[in-house]
Amino acid sequence: MDAQRNKANLMRLYDEVMNGHRVDAADDLITPDRPDHDPNLPPEFTEDREGFKRLFRMFIAAFPDLSFQTEHIVAEGDLVATHNVMRGTHQGAFMGVSATGRSFVVNASDVCRFTDDGLIAEHWGVFDMGSLMQQLGVAPSAPPAT
Repeated sequence: MDAQRNKANLMRLYDEVMNGHRVDAADDLITPDRPDHDPNLPPEFTEDREGFKRLFRMFIAAFPDLSFQTEHIVAEGDLVATHNVMRGTHQGAFMGVSATGRSFVVNASDVCRFTDDGLIAEHWGVFDMGSLMQQLGVAPSAPPAT
């Protein structure tokens, strides 16, 4: 297993798809049957590569300035893990919420399992959906800690 190649391929996914907004570039980086285990997302976004592409088309339509900045990346065996900062401005419908014009900054973490030839075969991830919705003004803020 080539951990450096896998890290480079995950960074390509961030650079080309998430930051470059070229969703079809995912065809070269993700297996067709890749499952996603993100608990924030409905099944139509988690079932396979097409689900991933549907998800990012929705994100890009909702947040045309969407960007991911990778803060940490670690690889071991067939796994690559990242911690990212995700940013955007809400200019289109997102998960049933009409555009608010508000910006957000949230944390997101990903763990991807790679095939022997360097394709993403499985994904576990979370992003701070609660904070995103609070920043968009459509969910109440968390009460202060006591």
